[in-house]
Amino acid sequence: MNVPPGFSVPDSLEGPVSIRQPVAWGELDVLGHVNHTVHLRWFENARFQWFERVGVAALTRETSSEIGPILARVTCEYRAPVEFPDVIWARVACVELGGSSLRLQTHIWSEARGREVAQGEAVVVLVDYASGRSSPIPETIRAAIRASDGAGLSERARPGPQEPV
Repeated sequence: MNVPPGFSVPDSLEGPVSIRQPVAWGELDVLGHVNHTVHLRWFENARFQWFERVGVAALTRETSSEIGPILARVTCEYRAPVEFPDVIWARVACVELGGSSLRLQTHIWSEARGREVAQGEAVVVLVDYASGRSSPIPETIRAAIRASDGAGLSERARPGPQEPV
């Protein structure tokens, strides 16, 4: 398996979180290329793998889904069409860590084209679902994010105890 530059072997604990998946025939639109909405699903698949690595998914399970991530914003820059058959790689890393939010960057690589075909960002907020308010990112998760994505990570100052989150 040839790993694209900047990606890592899927399910590896080394390097950025990367997934590899085949393009499905049903993901094509009438023009014969992958529908633009599918890229967002690929972003999501990689994002949830990242949630597993850094502990966000475990936090949601441990709190019986009382605290969990909410997608606040997602963007996608489409660089080239993806067709069938193909296999894509998706890579995600945290590039900015705030008090209760984080910004993730995702890259999509096409094996058939041998190049990046999309790049996007997502802003995710940790939320206490009962109160409907943001929830601070626990230090254990912050440490896991630093360990996973520290090289390109910037951290915003966190509010103090009397400031709004």
